[in-house]
Amino acid sequence: MRKILLPALLLIVGLFVFAACGGNNDNNNNANNQEQDSRIVGMWSFEFMGMVLPNAYDFRADGTGTRWPGEEYEDRFNWHTNGNNLYVTMTSGAAFDNPLFLNNENWTFTISGDTLTLTSRQEDMVEVLIRQ
Repeated sequence: MRKILLPALLLIVGLFVFAACGGNNDNNNNANNQEQDSRIVGMWSFEFMGMVLPNAYDFRADGTGTRWPGEEYEDRFNWHTNGNNLYVTMTSGAAFDNPLFLNNENWTFTISGDTLTLTSRQEDMVEVLIRQ
């Protein structure tokens, strides 16, 4: 089952971050404006179709992070927030090396209890993460 689930999940996540035509220059990467909302810091599981997949995102307090840490398709990124906006910039990994994926992701986020909801500002998608 895992052999089928992981490729399917990669495809789905890949579709979530598929690069759209046109650019969005609203990622506010000026170091003077960067902040890290401490509520995001930590390890998060990915909830998809009623399944919870552990260790999906690791947001660190220093503004770095890893998506799918320890997996062969691991992505490393830098992140910061500005209000309820989350900016993720890929620095290495499967998504970074593939021109079909976004290297700069822009999200709005809400946190309710142990649930982090990310809504893409670039595409029509929502990701739900559960604090571990």
